[in-house]
Amino acid sequence: MMRVIPDTSFFICFLDDIKKPELLIRIFNSNKFALVVGKIVHEELKRSENYLKIESILNKSEFYDYTQFGEIIRPFMSLEEISKGEHEVIAIAYILNFLGYEIIFILDDNDARNFVLRSLKKISNRMIGTIGFVCRCCCHHKIFNKEEARLILIMIKNSNFRVKKEILERAIGEIEGC
Repeated sequence: MMRVIPDTSFFICFLDDIKKPELLIRIFNSNKFALVVGKIVHEELKRSENYLKIESILNKSEFYDYTQFGEIIRPFMSLEEISKGEHEVIAIAYILNFLGYEIIFILDDNDARNFVLRSLKKISNRMIGTIGFVCRCCCHHKIFNKEEARLILIMIKNSNFRVKKEILERAIGEIEGC
């Protein structure tokens, strides 16, 4: 089963931006993915007013304490970067990929994505953004039908979630074509 390692913004998109925590529950109860959550991301999630609505899926997830293995990629990052959830996701993805697990990790932050593309090319093909993951849930895993996925992307477009219009338009086109 593919392990999914999301950053905090992925969760917050569904919890607070579009206020649809039931979609997260649907994704991770689909038996298509095993959810992996790091300690920093988990702590950041607790700040959401809707945290309790997804506590059930978090309780079933694999938890990793980044401090146990964060030193492995520390030479690539500053101390400030290491304390961020995005970099915790990168470290967990790096380790699980090295151990041979089938993974995908979700990053939306441009700096973190650029870091992976520049410094960790071996795992860059396992990286996806929230919008791309919604497409994958529709086109590859059939968790959402085309209309549901399109509506999710429209809700995201009309929310506080920061994403370029072109990315959303391309994703809607991808969904219509799959």
